[in-house]
Amino acid sequence: MRVAMGILLLSLAASGTAAAADAPHAAAAKSSPQGDTWASIAKLPDWSGVWDFDYSAGAPGGGLVRPAPPHLTPEYAAKYAAYKERQKHGEEQQTSTANCVPPGMPQIMAQPYPVEFLFTPGKVTVAIEAYSQMRRIFTDGRKHPDDPDPTFQGNSIGHWEGDTLVVDTVGFIPTSTIAPGVGHSDQMRITERIRKISDDVMEIKQTIVDPKVLTEPYTSVKHYKRHKDWEIEEYICSQNNHDSADPEGRAGFKIQE
Repeated sequence: MRVAMGILLLSLAASGTAAAADAPHAAAAKSSPQGDTWASIAKLPDWSGVWDFDYSAGAPGGGLVRPAPPHLTPEYAAKYAAYKERQKHGEEQQTSTANCVPPGMPQIMAQPYPVEFLFTPGKVTVAIEAYSQMRRIFTDGRKHPDDPDPTFQGNSIGHWEGDTLVVDTVGFIPTSTIAPGVGHSDQMRITERIRKISDDVMEIKQTIVDPKVLTEPYTSVKHYKRHKDWEIEEYICSQNNHDSADPEGRAGFKIQE
């Protein structure tokens, strides 16, 4: 039996590609012949089951291991140094996740909870147990909106390159972070390459580009293991949240016996 808030789980949901005529942008060409009908979805890679971090020795990005900090521009390097200094003196406030606000992209894909892929024509849905979040990756050939509304998960479009799902995401809320203590600008763009490297091991390679913040692309690789007998658990952050908060919003971690 798994306890929803204590066990490290991760699940993904993915969906294929819908006919361009049914998409909001009817004039857009399909991004790929894969996944545009239920029949073609059957030919996509088998990503069924629930996927969790691969905690085995040597697995890239396994567990809660964080990659090295990104290479920052002088402005953001100074901001990061100030963040580390506040941490050193215990002055850094809790992040918004202490009050049940999800972290948004890219950090939502680094949570120690399972994910599940759901395939439907024209769309890949990623069901994330952490914070009960959903990502929608459109694979029907549409383009990003010219001025996307900032959202927690961003606006994602994808296409299949063989057995690899390539995802391009833009349009993020300003409070999400590239890494702990590292914010982003309105120019952040995230590319993901998602593929199975064996029957029960999935690799997600994530590359972040932000010319205002990063001096070079910031890439991380994580491996996930498949669990065919798992289910995504209900995650209600506030239901058992007995934490107090001080006037500055710093949460006090008190667990009820």
